[in-house]
Amino acid sequence: MKTIFNYLKALIKRHRRKSMIAAATIAALAVVASAGALTVSMNNSTPPLLTQTGQEELSEKSSTGFTLIQPQMISGSSSIIILGQVLSNDTANIYPRRDGIVEDVLVDIGDTVKKGQVVAVLLSKGVEGQSAAMIAEKGALKAQAEADFISAQGVAQQATNQAQQQIEEKITALETAKSEQKAIIRTFEQFQSNVEQTLEQAFISVRSARQSIERIVTGSNTRPGDEIREDDFLDQIGLLDFHTRFVLALAFESLDQKENEYLAANDEQKRLLIDDLVFLANDALTKTSYLLAATPTVPLPQAGLFTQQEISNLNSSVLNTQTSILKAKEHYKDAQNAFLTLTSSEPALYAAWKSGSTNPNVQSNKVQMLYSQIETSQNHLDFVNSQQQQMIEKTKSMVNVADAMLNAEYALSGNRKVLSPFSGVVSKRFIEVGGMVMPSMPAFELVDVPTSLSKIAKSEIQFGLPEHLLSAISVGDKVTFLLPNNDINQYEAEVTRKSPQIDMQTHTITVQAKIDDSLMIPNHSNVRVRLIDQQLPTFKVPSFAVKREEEGNIIWILDDKTNKPQKVSVTVRSEDGEFAEVTGDITKDSQIILDPPDFITMNLND
Repeated sequence: MKTIFNYLKALIKRHRRKSMIAAATIAALAVVASAGALTVSMNNSTPPLLTQTGQEELSEKSSTGFTLIQPQMISGSSSIIILGQVLSNDTANIYPRRDGIVEDVLVDIGDTVKKGQVVAVLLSKGVEGQSAAMIAEKGALKAQAEADFISAQGVAQQATNQAQQQIEEKITALETAKSEQKAIIRTFEQFQSNVEQTLEQAFISVRSARQSIERIVTGSNTRPGDEIREDDFLDQIGLLDFHTRFVLALAFESLDQKENEYLAANDEQKRLLIDDLVFLANDALTKTSYLLAATPTVPLPQAGLFTQQEISNLNSSVLNTQTSILKAKEHYKDAQNAFLTLTSSEPALYAAWKSGSTNPNVQSNKVQMLYSQIETSQNHLDFVNSQQQQMIEKTKSMVNVADAMLNAEYALSGNRKVLSPFSGVVSKRFIEVGGMVMPSMPAFELVDVPTSLSKIAKSEIQFGLPEHLLSAISVGDKVTFLLPNNDINQYEAEVTRKSPQIDMQTHTITVQAKIDDSLMIPNHSNVRVRLIDQQLPTFKVPSFAVKREEEGNIIWILDDKTNKPQKVSVTVRSEDGEFAEVTGDITKDSQIILDPPDFITMNLND
């Protein structure tokens, strides 16, 4: 008694209900108080449904501050209702083969018909005034298809001609490139000859520089090829700085050694030595300028002395010689670079020319490119021919289709009989005399039609089984179903088919179950299938403990390990406003939190 009182007191304090709820609570207290004596005298072996937390006299879990309740298990299994539909395997419809107006109906409900029997007669097309118009329409479609066929042939020929012209242009360019290939080989010879000539001119300029130095420092150039020592220098030259005489003698010696090395080298080595040789010649000329700068001069000509004008003339000679060897080197480099550029652009031709090969398969880059382009163009021509042929075949088939439609219209214009393609008993009639019929509208429905499926089961129910219940039923199991607006009579059906694939849109699989042949249920009737899941118990909880979240339902429980609130998804089977029957990942020992979500969230964040 005290426990219930304290619970209600704490509940009012925590939630601060509105005045209406408070009044209801006070009234409840009055009822509890009036029943106090009876409650005290009752046996206390059954604990109350609600337990109030936050009180000292309750269990350790009450220290969390939450209002808790344990769910009541009302069933060790759960059931679900699924909508299904009846499929009759011995039912078929009779359709007219053309549209028209019904002139006469020859059979009615309950009549037995044979396959091929005339069941109705239509007025002729001429009576309706539609035959000529329909034939004209189909004739126009055929004419358009024929025009498209002719146009496709013309487009195909034009595309083929363009592709063929591209190939012919490439072949002409190839012949030109082959002629140019011979010119390229002659260019190799010309460029190589130019390299050799400029190399020789560069060496000649170096020799000229050597002779100029000899003439300046010794006063004579009649001893080419001999070494020049400092003792060979004129006495007056470089008197102001004897170091310049020594330096020039060393430079001339280095030049002489490199020149001898060049003369003894082969053509390939000479191309590598010419740079060093030009550098040493230029260096010797520079040191000659230094030597001239250190030579004393006199204003007027005197025997054995240099005038200022003579030194100036000698310096000009040195500068001119330097310019000459540098230009010769530049000409050689230009010729060499031009030759390298040419050979790099045509490596295959150059390799063949260098080795002296006359292999006809050796081709220039342009020739190789044109051969490749011709092959590509030929493949393109084959593709165009294939594509255009497909288009021609397509338009040709459209002509055949249009012709078939026209012929069919001719045939239908005189076809008045509606024939039954099956044997059976008429169960429904959808037409009447004077009414309009179309090939898409059924004229009669037949039952007792002998089909292969009807030999196995005359009628079946078909329904979608939810993905999470795949293991609930198997082929051979019995399922219970109810008819619309009848919750009393239940019927059984045996599962005969179960689809192996899940529908990704509905997340269900299709199941079919055989109905007893004695049950006469109309085709396409709706039924309700009841499935029982023995592994999913059902619990009873207060309705306000179930919270809505996104597209599902949840309840809050207290985790027995962490003592923290935890969300659990549940499925509501039924609800009467006060209590809800739910299934989910809970047990009879779960502690359900009854507090509002904001109070739970606040304590969860703490």
